[in-house]
Amino acid sequence: MPTDALDITSVLQSALSMPRPERSYLAERLLVSLEDDDEMPPHWREEMDARVQRRERGETRSYTHEEVMAELDAVIA
Repeated sequence: MPTDALDITSVLQSALSMPRPERSYLAERLLVSLEDDDEMPPHWREEMDARVQRRERGETRSYTHEEVMAELDAVIA
């Protein structure tokens, strides 16, 4: 499908409404698709790989949108 035929806002809204496992899978596939992107600076690739490895080893965790917003609300208040 040509890129100009996509409505990025609709795609994003659909993706964000998916359950966490599906969002995770989609995010991983999108990141993998960037690996062939010659425009990505090497230090970005290294950082991305390091973050994925830390996540896979269980050294970091994901946060839901609700958790992030609650933390921001607490900081702002």
